[in-house]
Amino acid sequence: MKLLVTGAAGFIGFHTARKLLARGDEVVGLDNLNDYYDVRLKHARLAQLEKVPGFRFVKLDLVDRAGMGALFAGERFERVVHLAAQAGVRYSIENPLAYVDSNVVGTANVLEGCRHNGVQHLVYASTSSVYGANTKMPF
Repeated sequence: MKLLVTGAAGFIGFHTARKLLARGDEVVGLDNLNDYYDVRLKHARLAQLEKVPGFRFVKLDLVDRAGMGALFAGERFERVVHLAAQAGVRYSIENPLAYVDSNVVGTANVLEGCRHNGVQHLVYASTSSVYGANTKMPF
């Protein structure tokens, strides 16, 4: 199976890509490698993934509509695991447009890529931060 994993250089994206590769899937890992978290750590994770047959890395920002469109059209993914996002709640107060670009526009570009290219299934993971300080279960 051919999958796109967005946010592949992040903690969850890296581990997700590793599991998918271990079961024999072909994985294209996408990340913009921004410097919100240590870029050296992101490169170290990608170096591990790039040693595994079936993995290919694409450096691309989700906001790049044309780039995302070309990626989806060229790769013809069967499934997508969308984990990429601008992280950090406090930073969202300082730079809200970074969040709108990545988390809203970027996600819309992923959705459009899926819609126009026959993707069978999309997994989207948000953040627990959307629930705020709520402690009552279930959310």
